[in-house]
Amino acid sequence: MTDDARGVDGGEPRALVAAEGVAYRYDGAESPSLHDINIRVAQGSCFGLLGPNGAGKTTLISLLTGLLRVQDGSIRIGDYTFPRDAAAIKRMSALVPQEYAFYPTLTARENLEFFAGLYGIPAAERSARMEECIAVCSLEQVLDKRSQSYSGGIKRRLNLAIGLLTSPRLLYLDEPTVGIDAQSRHFILAAIERLQERGMTIIYTSHYMEEVEQLCDDVAIIDDGRVVLQEPTSTLLQGGSQVYVTPSGAPEPALLERLARELPAQWDGARLILTPGGEHTVSSLLQRLEQHAIGIERMQMGGHRLEEIYLGVTRTDLRA
Repeated sequence: MTDDARGVDGGEPRALVAAEGVAYRYDGAESPSLHDINIRVAQGSCFGLLGPNGAGKTTLISLLTGLLRVQDGSIRIGDYTFPRDAAAIKRMSALVPQEYAFYPTLTARENLEFFAGLYGIPAAERSARMEECIAVCSLEQVLDKRSQSYSGGIKRRLNLAIGLLTSPRLLYLDEPTVGIDAQSRHFILAAIERLQERGMTIIYTSHYMEEVEQLCDDVAIIDDGRVVLQEPTSTLLQGGSQVYVTPSGAPEPALLERLARELPAQWDGARLILTPGGEHTVSSLLQRLEQHAIGIERMQMGGHRLEEIYLGVTRTDLRA
């Protein structure tokens, strides 16, 4: 996060996006899609917006970008609010959707020229703006090829380049790496990091938890139209004292009950979670497992994974 993103006293960063008490119900729906949503996105940060299919992420982004009209609650973007300042908010924001948002029969150059005109970028600025987006997304080698011939990775890069044409202060990225190869994914993630280093605020949705861990300063998880968790990523992933032991074979239920009585140990269905402390040192706990003939296939010490936290606060059943 850049120094400019911080408050005047050098303390907490100023919120560029603040949604308070936001609720939304589609016409004819039996229940609201969003209930009392409260989120804050710090200026200059990358904010991860997570949730299962149908949780309300798309509705929330549609409200934040002005695609849907706010029904209840309030949304502030910078110094602007909906609906009074909708035009100003749209000028400072850009959405890169999961779907390819360009014309496949046009080349990358033609697509960029078309959208630059559509966005009202002055002719005197258009060439320089296009060149910058081409460089950020490394499109030089394919500029004059029909975009329908591109690989998935290049199509994702063109999608991003179009979103950057207006030099937005606030960029929404919806699954920007879905369905692409590892090299293209690495490139796009690095490009996003560079955009944030330049001061851009990014709201990032993805089902790839490792990407969110890498990129995002803060995370909000939405389920059933409610924010069920919002924390700094570093807080969520900070190392704990637990030792996670995956045994070579699942212990018998009677043995698990005995371990739970004798040791600070819990079984989560796949692993033993040991909590050292006092007389129970790590070495003594592992020694006790050895005494009970529990073979260790894998062991992890401390630290949480975002996927585990995500599954812990959302239902684990499949979503349509």
